[in-house]
Amino acid sequence: MFDNPKIRINELSVGYDDGTQALSDVCLDIPENAITALFGPAGGGKSTLLRTLNRLNDLLDVSISGEVMLDDTNIFDRNVDVISLRRRVGIVFAQPIPLPFSIRKNITYGLELAGERRRAKLDDAVEGSLRSSALWDEVKDRLDDSANALSGGQQQRLCIARVLALAPEVLLLDEPTSGLDPISTAKVESSLQILKQDYTVVIAPSSIQQTARIADLAVFMLQGELVEWGSGEDLFSAPREKQTEEYITGRFG
Repeated sequence: MFDNPKIRINELSVGYDDGTQALSDVCLDIPENAITALFGPAGGGKSTLLRTLNRLNDLLDVSISGEVMLDDTNIFDRNVDVISLRRRVGIVFAQPIPLPFSIRKNITYGLELAGERRRAKLDDAVEGSLRSSALWDEVKDRLDDSANALSGGQQQRLCIARVLALAPEVLLLDEPTSGLDPISTAKVESSLQILKQDYTVVIAPSSIQQTARIADLAVFMLQGELVEWGSGEDLFSAPREKQTEEYITGRFG
């Protein structure tokens, strides 16, 4: 159905120290330059899977087995530099948290920490990332204003731009529109359609309806297991599994 997987997940299991099995033998190919949407009830393992893809779960007491191949590299290999991995695989969370700086400084801060000092390079990153997140036209005349003065939807797109400035290959989003109004949600969704042209996007959407709107590849997860996957159009029009059908028609969950 899709060519050129960017990420290949093989028999991935993740367990927490309290005995919770968050993921069980997940196998999935995540296509390049497409939107892969993980959906299902709370506790299904969506956030755990996202956090595993850039090894944020390393910060917790978890046990992990299986492999996650990013291109030709298993991200769990001992010689993988985790900081470099997290630049390649950026993540945006549900609650937008701008840094307490200007809009411009929010974009340049990570680059400056990485040693970038060239003004032209920083300016290009500001404009490019804000354009990619569909925010440039709204803020281009007030880049030195506080980021906290932006609306919730603008702050979320700023957080996306902040990740994009570091030139990732993969963009992970965990319910990025959960607190946004319909207009702001539509703007974020529109920006994702643009972003997938240059990035691999993996998202845990805020609703089933959002999954149906944006998913190139839809993945239904339940209690840590991957139940079914398929193109967004096929899965929502003709699900193969009874559990998937019952969930998307509102009969459970």
